[in-house]
Amino acid sequence: MANITWPQGLPVTLVLEGLTKQPRSNVIRTAMDAGPGKARRRYTAKTTRYSGRMILSPGQLETFEVFYSGILADGVLRFSFTDPVSLDAAEFRFAADYTVAAVDGLFEVAMELERL
Repeated sequence: MANITWPQGLPVTLVLEGLTKQPRSNVIRTAMDAGPGKARRRYTAKTTRYSGRMILSPGQLETFEVFYSGILADGVLRFSFTDPVSLDAAEFRFAADYTVAAVDGLFEVAMELERL
């Protein structure tokens, strides 16, 4: 499990409305000269990508940005976070940069996370 934990004071998981979950393929398929093709697992473990959002106050946004830039080294390090579907603690990392949009005095932070 990751040594870095999600900051207290931020939502513990992503908003369910609009959340997408995409298991990544872990199979290599090979065509044969004759007969059916072959298939095998690429790795012993696979990743799942989540695209979602959080609604944050201005103070929470500052906490999030310090966490992302400073603690996670611009999002490259792994961290412990709550899986938004199973609600289990799991290891995640950012799969892409986040975006911020202002909504009624709050901030909507859209992000792509990869469960490892």
